[in-house]
Amino acid sequence: MTPTNLLDETQTRPVLRLTRHFNAPREAVFRAWTDPKALAAWFGPDGVQTRKVEIDPRPGGRFSLEMYESDGIYPVAGVYREVAPPERLVLSWIWGNGELEGLETIVTIELRKKDGGTELTLLHEGLPTDVARGKHEGGWVSSFDCLERFLADGQA
Repeated sequence: MTPTNLLDETQTRPVLRLTRHFNAPREAVFRAWTDPKALAAWFGPDGVQTRKVEIDPRPGGRFSLEMYESDGIYPVAGVYREVAPPERLVLSWIWGNGELEGLETIVTIELRKKDGGTELTLLHEGLPTDVARGKHEGGWVSSFDCLERFLADGQA
């Protein structure tokens, strides 16, 4: 997939910022994002199955996965820009189909120790419209619900 740019770089794009607390150590939360079997077990909004997960979590390493829903398959891929276990991941995010096919956005995940668990902050930058931001917000919030269940089950 070749990244494309739908907007002139001088325009300001909407930014999605979410924060969530998990009752699990940072190492477990980080592992849930960087271990292919773990990621496949929880990633995606509720009702989505994630398959064909390939992860090379190092700067310059690539990732790809496919999310399966009743209405289709949604591939996503990208490149890790920063990997700092167990506290930070920065990666490009490129949809393989749909309205945003080929558009490169950036996802930053920061993990901080807090209240006996982990505070996760996700920043998703480069989304082209407020509508795209809203759709991604719904997907990420539901994905975090799935991650919370995964961590509570002690699978990480």
